[in-house]
Amino acid sequence: MFKTIPLFTIILFVLLGCKEDFPVYSKFTNEQNSSQIKCLNYIIFNNQDKQLLEKSFGIKDDKSCSYKVSLIKYKVKSCTNPIVKSIGSDFNGYIRVEIKKGFKNYYKIQSDYKNDSEKAFKRVLNGISKVFN
Repeated sequence: MFKTIPLFTIILFVLLGCKEDFPVYSKFTNEQNSSQIKCLNYIIFNNQDKQLLEKSFGIKDDKSCSYKVSLIKYKVKSCTNPIVKSIGSDFNGYIRVEIKKGFKNYYKIQSDYKNDSEKAFKRVLNGISKVFN
């Protein structure tokens, strides 16, 4: 009986510890809201990512629009910080989408990830859909 309890605890800890459940941070940086943005210019080089973002925002690409959408997929390549190296890091990268007009940021959404950048991108896309649709 006592041997099964620690084994069960270890298995539960491993299964729950492997799940990527990072929050999605989303914010309009001014008094702006989604209904005030009528057009978007997607500055995205990967066509598949661009199409997914267009679908999530519900707004087609308009090259003449002054609101620019950018996508950042950041992955930590190497870490030289001895403290982080010794205790480990909470995440290995993040996915961020921003809407800017000139140098002014209007909207930002981001999700961190440990191992699965695609799941983080899906979390960001779902967050965009909830705000803009």
